Amino acid sequence: MNVPMKNDIDSWINFWKTETVISDDKWQSDMELFIKATSPLLNYNSQDVILDLGCGPGFLASFLKNRVKEIHCLDTSERYLDICKIKFSKDQNIFLYKLDENNYTDLSSLQTGKFSLVICLSVIQYYKSIDEVKRLIEQVQRIALPGGKLLIADILVHSNTFSDIWGVLLTGIRERKLSETLKYLFRMKMSNYYRTRSSLGLLYLSFKQLNDLSKTLGLKAEVLSAQITTNRNRKHLLIRF
Repeated sequence: MNVPMKNDIDSWINFWKTETVISDDKWQSDMELFIKATSPLLNYNSQDVILDLGCGPGFLASFLKNRVKEIHCLDTSERYLDICKIKFSKDQNIFLYKLDENNYTDLSSLQTGKFSLVICLSVIQYYKSIDEVKRLIEQVQRIALPGGKLLIADILVHSNTFSDIWGVLLTGIRERKLSETLKYLFRMKMSNYYRTRSSLGLLYLSFKQLNDLSKTLGLKAEVLSAQITTNRNRKHLLIRF
């Protein structure tokens, strides 16, 4: 069951065009945890060609650009892509693309059978439905190398806002960053994010939906419960092609 959403998903897209509540320090800290947690799982290496779906201001690429062969960054936000253009102006192995705001699951412009690893981090909660997630996976299946992987990370599996907040707090306590975490949650609460979340809703997918989706597509997939993001109450879907 999904939280009701308005039809104008572009409102979420427009939100991320101007969002400033997440500081660079927060982006950096979150990505540091993600890279550390996923390195044993994904085995980043010098032959990897990575696709970063929903790249934001490019912190994944910042962490991995010297460890992998290429990183291709996609986003609907021109603002984030402009930040990336400046940040990576001297990097020859980073490539930027703008996703169509009205058809953001369309990856037809990308080369078939190119990518060893596709990462979609903290993105699909802004999709309209599980059908859009299915279309995205089908698109990735076309562009992935044989043996390639898709990691859809930070999936909401419940509609309980308190549980979501609690998951972030627990990580702050464990990482000894409680003060920074509380400041971040306060900024989020005072920002337009929660008002937008209340009016538009977010997509959440149950374990059953994730498993059924994998079976429908005939893919080798597993739902990961191990914590790889700052929210310990979110789950992740790893697909091997």
